[in-house]
Amino acid sequence: MRKMIMSSLVLVSALLALGTIASVRADTAALLSGVETELRKSFPKIALVAPADLDNLEKSTGVVILDIRSEQEFAVSHIAGAQRVDPGLSAAQFKATLAEEITGKTIVVYCSVGQRSSTLANRIADVAKQSGADGVYNLQGGIFRWHNEKRPLVGPGGATDEVHPYSANAARLIERKDGIAYAPGTSKAATAK
Repeated sequence: MRKMIMSSLVLVSALLALGTIASVRADTAALLSGVETELRKSFPKIALVAPADLDNLEKSTGVVILDIRSEQEFAVSHIAGAQRVDPGLSAAQFKATLAEEITGKTIVVYCSVGQRSSTLANRIADVAKQSGADGVYNLQGGIFRWHNEKRPLVGPGGATDEVHPYSANAARLIERKDGIAYAPGTSKAATAK
């Protein structure tokens, strides 16, 4: 798992080094889009849902949102209603713990940008379908795109503008640098209030 996460970070560095993206100071949206493009190539069978479409999906089908990040990342912030699950969750563990909850619902998974959640979505897709889920989607751009689009996040004290950057390298994909926090309440945005 760590190898896959590191490959995502190497991908960001490679995109910069190869000049695929104009410069180190390139727009973070372009950087994130580049990572998303590479993830689509790596996981072509995983359906995506754009952040703007998640509300419509929730209203029309009922959704189970799974956050595939670490406990520390989840503690800083997450999408309201999301459940944290271990990124190493096996298909059998998924079925044992969530089968009853997902029947007739759509599953949306997310992580920082999509590597860990794509891997899990790929692993659980068949079991989810057998368990009666309407589908498995990966949130396009993960929580970083969600945060960049100024969508609501919650933390231990309620609404927050903070997001865990996963790593210093991955933090380049976050537009609102003042909201970066490695622990709840430690960002520049939080300390400025």
